[in-house]
Amino acid sequence: MIRRVMIAALAFAAPVCLVSAQDTKVSVDMIGIGRMSCAHWRSTQAHRLEGTIWVYGFWTGLNYVAAASDQTQAKIDVAAIVAQVEKTCAQQTSQTLASAAWTTYLESKR
Repeated sequence: MIRRVMIAALAFAAPVCLVSAQDTKVSVDMIGIGRMSCAHWRSTQAHRLEGTIWVYGFWTGLNYVAAASDQTQAKIDVAAIVAQVEKTCAQQTSQTLASAAWTTYLESKR
């Protein structure tokens, strides 16, 4: 079962990782606070905590797929991840947390 999920993830994520953040317009059935806006994430301490945990899991998943598909993983200090996602969110508070995390991930690989 896990192998099938990873193969599907690799097939989906590998080509997407090659495009720029501005060109990424995909429809993903997002689960959790990642589907909420940056404004929502930043609105309360409880949402910030939930979003931070979500960002770490999402980031880990992206690095896992990158490693499994022989792509470069994002190299960033763990403490800097959320700070960078917050900066991305501040630029457009209506974007989803997932979009901000994805953009930040791609930028950290440059």
